[in-house]
Amino acid sequence: MKPMLRLIRDDPNLDLQLVVTDQHVSAKFGRTIKEVEKEFVVTAAVDMEQQDDLAVSRARALGLCATKMADVLEEHDPHICVLYGDRGEVLATAMAATVLGIPIAHLQGGDLSGSHDEQIRHAVTKLANLHFPSTESSADRIRSMGEEPWRIHQVGDNHVDLIVAGEYAPANEVYKELSLDPEKPVIVVLQHSETTAPQDAYFQMSETLEAVRASNYQAVVVHPCSDPGYEGVLTAIDEIAQPPQFRVRVNLDAFLFWGLLNCAAVLVGNSSAGLIETPYFRLPAVNIGRRQEGRQHAGNMVTVDHERGAIQRALEGAISDPEIKAAARNCEQPFGDGRAGERIVSVLSTIPIDDRLMIKRMTY
Repeated sequence: MKPMLRLIRDDPNLDLQLVVTDQHVSAKFGRTIKEVEKEFVVTAAVDMEQQDDLAVSRARALGLCATKMADVLEEHDPHICVLYGDRGEVLATAMAATVLGIPIAHLQGGDLSGSHDEQIRHAVTKLANLHFPSTESSADRIRSMGEEPWRIHQVGDNHVDLIVAGEYAPANEVYKELSLDPEKPVIVVLQHSETTAPQDAYFQMSETLEAVRASNYQAVVVHPCSDPGYEGVLTAIDEIAQPPQFRVRVNLDAFLFWGLLNCAAVLVGNSSAGLIETPYFRLPAVNIGRRQEGRQHAGNMVTVDHERGAIQRALEGAISDPEIKAAARNCEQPFGDGRAGERIVSVLSTIPIDDRLMIKRMTY
């Protein structure tokens, strides 16, 4: 969201109040608030105090998030609350903003994303007053949910704005920072738990890492997000992703991560990066399991089950098969032209904050 946030910050008629939470303020996940603070003033940091990866711990953390966000919103009294995507902390904040009478602008609504994420995404859509979907098919789904058409602005996906602008690490910096051999293929592994089956996270990540290990290619593994089951993913990483083949990082900032995708031979796992960002690097992606089930994607991606043989065959194809590599080179780029941020700010800076915006009605 950096291009959008920069435009808000630098507009003399707008005031940016940036609130960060969840993994951004957690030492276990790298305290990535440090990355945010390199460029922006953080108005408030909300610690959700999540204790572990149990579903009940996540549910309690989201309840605490709603409580703390209510205090933050009451104190800073924004005219509009901009929320992104399908995370639980987004829903918690949307609940607080709705009760406090603060209009919500929701980015990336209408997507299909599988598991609990999709339920959360659509719930936020029904709470939101403005919608900024990434694609026309997502905009259609929002309209089909009974949202008034004038509230919906199809803008593209913010993920690709900085990629299109070329704002990512150069190859030589990536190879040096991650101790990679530029003459050999690189596999990037980014896999989260499946929220409908957190108990399977260890097995699922083990299957992926065993497939990567059997390939003998150098690999960079990035830790998962804070969804229930993440400890199983981390245990599998600790047991299997050993040097010298593997480089493991708790977090990679966006600048380095996108630079890595630009150098890589394939991305494997179940991150949305495999669907949204890889087409803009013409990078093959191997998507595993149900987490992104039904989500829009380009022709550079294949989906397989959590089975090491199938994963390894998909990896080998992505790295060695001329037809698969050609499909990635020539794939469509369905998530916009890199101008999502400016389109969003154009609407936010001119929309009247009045009863028409605040009072929602179903269209049927």
